[in-house]
Amino acid sequence: MNKVKRLFNPLLIFCGLFITSVQSLSAKEVVPAGMLPEDVTPSHYTLEIKLDPAQKNFSGTTTIDININKKTKHFYLHGEDLTVKSTVIKFGRTEIAASTRKTDVTGVLKVSADKTLKPGKYSITFEYDAPFNENLEGLYRIKDGDKFYAFTQFEAIDARHAFPSFDEPRFKTPFDVTLIVPSNLKAIANTPEKKRTDLKDGWTKIDYATSKPLPTYLVAVAAGDFDIVVWDDIPTTAVRDRVIPLRGVATKGKGGKLKYALENTQAIVESLEDYFQIPYPYEKLDILAVPDFAFGAMENAGAITYREQLLLLDENSSLGQKRSYKSVHAHELAHQWFGNLVTPIWWNDIWLNEAFATWMAATALHRRWPDEQWQRNQIANSKRVMNSDSLPSARKVRNPIESNSDIMTAFDGITYQKGGGVLTMIEAYMGAEKFRQGVQKHMENYRWGNANALDFFESIASVLPKDKARQVITSFRNFVEQAGVPVLDIAGSCEEDKTILTVEQERFAPLGTEFKEKTLWNIPACINYEIDGKTHQQCQVLSKVTQKVALQYQGCTDWVMPNAKAAGYY
Repeated sequence: MNKVKRLFNPLLIFCGLFITSVQSLSAKEVVPAGMLPEDVTPSHYTLEIKLDPAQKNFSGTTTIDININKKTKHFYLHGEDLTVKSTVIKFGRTEIAASTRKTDVTGVLKVSADKTLKPGKYSITFEYDAPFNENLEGLYRIKDGDKFYAFTQFEAIDARHAFPSFDEPRFKTPFDVTLIVPSNLKAIANTPEKKRTDLKDGWTKIDYATSKPLPTYLVAVAAGDFDIVVWDDIPTTAVRDRVIPLRGVATKGKGGKLKYALENTQAIVESLEDYFQIPYPYEKLDILAVPDFAFGAMENAGAITYREQLLLLDENSSLGQKRSYKSVHAHELAHQWFGNLVTPIWWNDIWLNEAFATWMAATALHRRWPDEQWQRNQIANSKRVMNSDSLPSARKVRNPIESNSDIMTAFDGITYQKGGGVLTMIEAYMGAEKFRQGVQKHMENYRWGNANALDFFESIASVLPKDKARQVITSFRNFVEQAGVPVLDIAGSCEEDKTILTVEQERFAPLGTEFKEKTLWNIPACINYEIDGKTHQQCQVLSKVTQKVALQYQGCTDWVMPNAKAAGYY
């Protein structure tokens, strides 16, 4: 996701660890304020939502297949601003009466059954209605011109505004979605239409194909009198043996401005597929231009939403606008693999989603358009964030999440830009191809599942010898688990026809600032230098307060550049 928040800036952030705080309904009952217990987990959703954007409310029926892992009479899930009219639990053909009520923890519902539920496979069905959200969250409606439209924005924890759910990234399940909309409107979901049925009184029922396993935050629906531009299918490649249907979606009258965005999509998708060596994971690709959107874009699986300024381009659009489109589009497409195909377990590692997509966007664009300076731009962005990272108030990249509000406040330059800069530094140290092998190994190991940041670090390091692998993992953790920017003081001398560098590291402090605690990093530094007209590079980890580095080649250096290509975050 690209957070823009009214000012257009395509790159910003996420973060967290996991929530341990709880609130009590009574002296005996503890309601989960963070992670839900593992006692009950979902395995499949069937969603039927009836919506008319011209109305203030919508209604729905949600059936969740669940696994009950421990004997209980009640359990918790998520729902907010929902009026639940009925709750029925089924075990096979046996119906069990149940009730649903709000708890003292915002967004958490308690389901109570009339009898004890033994371990096993059940389903639970909710009938409910709810208002369209007025804050561009959950399922919301907007007016563009004289027409109303409905869109969704579920990241981070806003799917619960649209349907009862286990609204956490670790719960990935298939979804079967049905939308009932006025017959004069068009509707979009994550997957292609499967069946269309005209109902009485001017309504149409649309059934969509079963999705791949998704967390709730990646589910998306939209409805309205759209312009839908059907583009040429993205053809097969050496990586992918099927075509990808591609469409652009805009509000009425704006579809003609989708041409540039659509005609440049294939090149980015193919660059990403070539890097990952994994086909685009979903059945189709829709890109939706949304007039009123709280963020820059959102990586919903197969139905990516964008602030419309990013997609609606024409011959009068500036080079800057076109570069913004490419950068954000590549970021969201990268998420279709990293974030969607492989998803974090908890919000503490959403930072890695955003940092990786930031880094991957520049990498994919560079592979396709090497003269357009995408990687240089990404490195420059990582340097700019050093200003805020050098302050005493700077936060770590990977943080504990103590409350739901911590999730959204973690979207900033530290996640996107510092996180991307750390990945650039590790890649430079390892070498691009070795790093790529580690990424590919990670994607294969966890595809359609979940992984945390430590899993990622270990996947990347696993392609290296053991001693070097340990250094890489330590470097990753140093840079994301402690705040600040290291500054290196480097002096050189030539002794017996050999150049020796003396390197001292400390935390950079702006003028007038002092840090009481010392910070030490494992810094993977790459140093360029020249001897007798020949340029050499040496990469090694700087792990001590003061460290001597002997350059490998014989001779006294003509010059030394201690941060090759400015790739190091120091």
